[in-house]
Amino acid sequence: MCSMNEKTTEQTSSALRPPFSSRPIPPPSTAANSSNPTARELVHQNGHIDPNQGHALASGQPVLDSVTTIPLTPEDSLPTISGRNNEAYLANDDPRQFLKHDLDLSRLNRIHGHLWMAGRPMRARPLHRYRMLGMEVLGTQQMDLHLLKYSNKLLVKPLPEWMLSYDFWREHICQPGDADSNNNVKREEGWLWKSAAGFLVSYVWLITTPLDLKIAHECTLLPSFITWHWWKDFVRDFMHHVDINTLHQVNKRYQFGDLRLGRINSTYRIRYAHTHFVRGYLYGYNRYVIFFQRNFSWILIVFVFFSLVLSAMQVGSGLKELEDNYAFLRASYVFVVFSMISVVAVLAFVTIVFIGIFLFNMVKAIAHAASEPKKRTKAAEQKQEAGKNV
Repeated sequence: MCSMNEKTTEQTSSALRPPFSSRPIPPPSTAANSSNPTARELVHQNGHIDPNQGHALASGQPVLDSVTTIPLTPEDSLPTISGRNNEAYLANDDPRQFLKHDLDLSRLNRIHGHLWMAGRPMRARPLHRYRMLGMEVLGTQQMDLHLLKYSNKLLVKPLPEWMLSYDFWREHICQPGDADSNNNVKREEGWLWKSAAGFLVSYVWLITTPLDLKIAHECTLLPSFITWHWWKDFVRDFMHHVDINTLHQVNKRYQFGDLRLGRINSTYRIRYAHTHFVRGYLYGYNRYVIFFQRNFSWILIVFVFFSLVLSAMQVGSGLKELEDNYAFLRASYVFVVFSMISVVAVLAFVTIVFIGIFLFNMVKAIAHAASEPKKRTKAAEQKQEAGKNV
């Protein structure tokens, strides 16, 4: 019994270790070069790079932006503020809470049993393959939108410096006490580790060649200090800690590669119709025109088909061979009536949908406008009372 307990403790301890060896972030050579003042000489007084010195950047390591080559430390790579809804806080003041927001995959885990409809259980393609398929990479800072695709767009969450820091993992991600429940989803101990490790697995999928690395830098998906040799060493080290074939150590979302956003939206609208019927998983419409263009454009094709058939019937009814054909005339009559009823039904349906969505958004806007000031007033009063007690 004692040996079994020791084995369990050892397994838990091993699972809460960073999935790679310790290495400085950013590397010392990069940090030393970043202090060189000549990096600032590449900028004019108007803030643009000198065209005569642009080749210096083209031949060097990709940078975070056009103004500075200074790489970020893990702490500096955290966002300024984080939080949900209107509750915001400084990310550096509470990294643990930030991680619970940033690594949250509960929305996808809720429908894990239906993800087979949105994608196949296989790894994501390398970045150069997506470019070959005409996909455009769009950055997102939301973990549960990472590797979701729609139309010719692929959403990818950039890899931050803190995700590659051994010390940051040890101090914030590998610490116990992250078990909780969110959105009626109970999360076990170590879920932060599994989500973060799965995110690294996704980048092992995406970047397999120097061409993938170049594309990732062009899309600002990677820290500026990452070179091909650095990345190969990191992947080799990472695969000694995480099995990317069985994927039993990471969040179950990463049993799938890229997923179709449209089908996930449909799943949410059906599975959670009482709360997500209108907005689905990700509501991507800011104008009613776009909504109707994307969802009802197929109706135009149907109407074109109807018009062709009706025109053919009109021509046929004038032919001697068909003008006395009772079956043809009867079919023409039925189809004409059906076409007229269909047009009226479709117009009525579109009108009802428009009115329903308009009223839904209106009610939500009024309710939000009424409740939000009360919440802010209550929060301000609580802070004032807390200040008096101090």
